[in-house]
Amino acid sequence: MKNQGSTAKGFTLVELVMSMTIISVALLGTILTINTAVKYSADPLLTHQAVSIAESYLEEMVSKDFPITPCPAGTRSSFTNICQYNGLSEVPTDQTHTAIAGLGAYTVNVTVDSGAANLGSPSLTTGTQGIRIDVKVSHTSMQTLTFSVYRTNY
Repeated sequence: MKNQGSTAKGFTLVELVMSMTIISVALLGTILTINTAVKYSADPLLTHQAVSIAESYLEEMVSKDFPITPCPAGTRSSFTNICQYNGLSEVPTDQTHTAIAGLGAYTVNVTVDSGAANLGSPSLTTGTQGIRIDVKVSHTSMQTLTFSVYRTNY
């Protein structure tokens, strides 16, 4: 319909339906992106905590004496050398074996391997000069992270 001397203004029903469809698809994509970002926003915190846990365990272990044979048994608070940590599996605790509040969903597993630490050097005799320490930190909501260090008898 035309008014006298001017053109009609407005949208047709087809244009309106197409506009609503395009806006709905764009809005849906935006909402899905925001939902994904919010869903994984805690992951950096969990990863940072796992790294901090592993660093504290590794720092504690490498500060101990190089292993002697055989390793004496004991509890973590009485460990005097690195090989005593082999097979340790626990919820993160401090050195006195007191659980750390808020870290109950984490698990720490330690492996001390004297057979894999010659570092390709003929001067490092297996088990006498170098060892590898692996600390695996897992959480109920993320994959297991593995941290490895080598310690030599210096």
